[in-house]
Amino acid sequence: MEYTFRQVLSRPDKDGRCRIVLDVTWEGQRQKVATGVSCLPAHFQPTAKRVVSPKDPHAALYNAKLAALVDKVEKAQLHAAAADEAFVPPVKPKRAKVEAPKLTTPADFHAAWLAENPHQGKSGARRYKQVVAHLEAYRADWPLTTLTRKEYLDYIAHVAGLGLVDSTTIKHVKFLRECFRLAGLAVPSWLKMQVRYGRSPALQAAELRKLISLPLFEQPALEQERDMFLLQTLLMLRDSDLRQLRPHHVSPHELPGVGSQLVLTIHQDKTIGEVRLPLPPLAAAIWTKYGGQLPVKAQQHRNRYTKLLMERAGLTRGFVRVRFVHGEPVEEVFPLWQVVTTHTARHTGADMVMLGSGGNSDLKEKALGHAGVYGHDALERYGPALLTAWKVVLGATEINAPKPAPRKPRNKPRLTGGGMLIRPVKRG
Repeated sequence: MEYTFRQVLSRPDKDGRCRIVLDVTWEGQRQKVATGVSCLPAHFQPTAKRVVSPKDPHAALYNAKLAALVDKVEKAQLHAAAADEAFVPPVKPKRAKVEAPKLTTPADFHAAWLAENPHQGKSGARRYKQVVAHLEAYRADWPLTTLTRKEYLDYIAHVAGLGLVDSTTIKHVKFLRECFRLAGLAVPSWLKMQVRYGRSPALQAAELRKLISLPLFEQPALEQERDMFLLQTLLMLRDSDLRQLRPHHVSPHELPGVGSQLVLTIHQDKTIGEVRLPLPPLAAAIWTKYGGQLPVKAQQHRNRYTKLLMERAGLTRGFVRVRFVHGEPVEEVFPLWQVVTTHTARHTGADMVMLGSGGNSDLKEKALGHAGVYGHDALERYGPALLTAWKVVLGATEINAPKPAPRKPRNKPRLTGGGMLIRPVKRG
């Protein structure tokens, strides 16, 4: 049996290194065995004991692998001779090419998108579910990668005819773009859509104070939701950011002119940017009340409870909701409580900071996490101003704390004029 190392010079890698293979010859037969070792041609010395020159920084490792391979071939030859079997060099089997599944229909692309994004939350996982249902209802087994501009415009017109607003239609466009990306195709330049959004609802200062003082002693669930809405407002959090809060996100910090103050430090779920905000007294009271373990319900339940809260608070002023359908504004007037959602808290907080700071947009952007502020002392510079803005808006407003139930008078023993002890007798 003979062993010969040779180098395949026809396919160098980007660094100029070429593969080394081992030719095994026995009984007139020859077999090529892959070694998994590559080196520069100048460092290859097949007749030397060390096949790879020490000039190669990984020579020791490579030579050890080559020697181990030769030893493995020799052991296989001895084992075959002892068992009186035909010798076959240990060659790694070629990997079978696994073809990617062919993506054609909306359901195919949705399954591929879910497989690519396995760690989605419940809301993220169903992001395109309704879109797929609309696409399948419009045209069963539609091969989306053959989509033409005319077909796209016809479908958008169909969606508009169903009454879907543009802010919902844009999800359809994003899914179609994802389909081309998943198929490894260039996204057509015409596959896009511009969306305009109407003004989002927000509470006024008087309405916010009314909500804070609303007595909810008999409704623990509403009281908890009121606390979560207020905490979102005072810290201008998204619902997703509120959900990620844990006790370690809030800790005391010294602020100039204020003293020790509870401070929130989180990385926003949407932007991944760090936000540090001092907790106004009302927010600190809510945080302490729950010990940092916030009772946040599912968003659908939160929106339902929030509307019930606003209705209970009497927030019935008219709000003109503007939504765009096929680029055209459609106005509808609703009582404020009907259009409030959990995101209303973030918009309300931004408005209140602008109101309390005399229109300081830099302070608002910093609190929302939209503005990157240079320097590690950003909290020291902006924190006191935020606390002052909230003090201007809310003053000394406090949440109505549940009052203890009145105790029933107890029948106590009494003494008669002669000093005799008389105990009350229970009747019935």
